[in-house]
Formats: sequence, structure tokens, C-alpha cells
Amino acid sequence: MGLKDDVNRLRAALHGELASFDLADGSHFWYDPYAVGAELYLHGCACLRAGAPENRPPPPEIVRALVKARDRRAAFAAVAPNPALFPYEREAFVERGELVHRSLVAGRDADESAPSDLSEPGP
Repeated sequence: MGLKDDVNRLRAALHGELASFDLADGSHFWYDPYAVGAELYLHGCACLRAGAPENRPPPPEIVRALVKARDRRAAFAAVAPNPALFPYEREAFVERGELVHRSLVAGRDADESAPSDLSEPGP
């Protein structure tokens, strides 16, 4: 066993149950695969509650890192294989690394607010 094997074994032990993906600058972004799904879901919920893009919260750290990933499509698939509430257009995100807001309400544009009263009309 060489020194390189020892360093790799120590590095793996330090990161425990974390996963990673390569960034365009050659470094790695480490994340907790068990927590990232909840983080993305909660961000999507916050964007849904906020409505229009100008009212939405900034993207979480994992999204900002995914934008910088060497292979955004593969990293996104590994981190969030089927995120129903991902508030950005997927193709713009994975193809160009752009965070283009998308509507989370069916039948509405991203910058169109939902009506304040969503109740069913009475009889």
C-alpha cells in the first residue's frame, strides 16, 4: 500500500456518508445525499409560496454548486432524480447552467401571480 492509498482511505473516512460531484474548476462538491432531497423540496415549497420570481428566496447552496458542476446533467440526476418542485427550467439549467424561473402553478407563466382566492365558487 502506497501513500496515495492511505490518503484516499483517510479522505473517504473524513467524508463518511457524503457523496460528491466534480465541479468545472476541478474541485469536488460534497453533500449529504439523505438531506439534499429535503433541502430541494423545501426550496421548491418556498418558491411556490412566494409566487412571482422576484419574491422567491435565493437558491440553496446545492443548486449553486450544481450550476458549477462539470457535468450538470449527471450531477443533477444523481442529486435529484425526480424533483417535482424544482423551480427552474431543467433544460436551461443542465444545458447552459442558467437559473431560469419556471411556473410551479399549472397553466400560469413564471412571472404571473396566482389569484389570492383559490377556493371553489359556491353553488
